Amino acid sequence: MKNAFNNLKKDLYNVFIIGNADDRQLAKAFFLLTIPFLTVMFTFGHFPYR
Repeated sequence: MKNAFNNLKKDLYNVFIIGNADDRQLAKAFFLLTIPFLTVMFTFGHFPYR
């Protein structure tokens, strides 16, 4: 489990800080950020507009 967190941390560091990431690291960062964002948008996006 600790190894998985270290891999995620290293991937996010390569994507956002260094900018030198391969396609796998970019995909992991995309899904790591997109899934919670879409969950929040679908949860709070169904309120009626006034």
